[in-house]
Amino acid sequence: MTVFDAWAGLALPVVCLLLLLIAAMRAPAQRHARVAREGGTVFLGEGLMHRGYAWIDRLARLALRLGFTADTVSWISLLLGLCAGAAAAGGHFGAAAWLLALSGLGDGMDGAMARQQGTPTRGGAVLDSALDRYVEFAFIAGLVWFYRGAPEVQMLALFALLGSFMITYSTAKAEALQVTPPRGWMKRAERMVWFTGGAAVASALPLAGFSGRPVLVGVLAVIAVFANLSAVIRLFALSRSV
Repeated sequence: MTVFDAWAGLALPVVCLLLLLIAAMRAPAQRHARVAREGGTVFLGEGLMHRGYAWIDRLARLALRLGFTADTVSWISLLLGLCAGAAAAGGHFGAAAWLLALSGLGDGMDGAMARQQGTPTRGGAVLDSALDRYVEFAFIAGLVWFYRGAPEVQMLALFALLGSFMITYSTAKAEALQVTPPRGWMKRAERMVWFTGGAAVASALPLAGFSGRPVLVGVLAVIAVFANLSAVIRLFALSRSV
């Protein structure tokens, strides 16, 4: 990891804090339908999510004016996510954090663009969901490769991946059964915040003479525990509702 990569990782949370400060100084964001429907969680409150989706809607309108399509943004998001995984595999966590953040931004924008155009389709939703799984797998696979000499960290990463996929499965199963998906922790947006924040902090800590490994191990542990616990609770609630 280079000094530039470490400073890049430090810059990301600073930029995010500035954006949050700007958002806090503006008028309160309108309630977003998706957040109102799914609600916030312990890890991401409703207020923060409403403001986040408000920013995404603005960027989606800008992308449409520039001539981008929702599918194009989806594929760009995938490419950025794959690059984030490659950067993580090489230990360049600052670059990985930025790439993953941009990938997550694109993931939010494509759906917003389709809604603003009035063209959301089931095919587009399937594509978006499938690409999300590849992005998440790529980043976790990058961590597994980087920590190939530490099997305990690799196991944590695999359990985090399992929990992530099981949450997605519970949502897909609920939709297939035409049941409202149960609310829970560690949905994709939350996992992306944890992964991105963890990578950014891990890359910046060496500037102060500390190792970033405990941060990434901690992030993997949090996601592994809460994602799997959330998936079990969601599946149990789903089984009782059908």
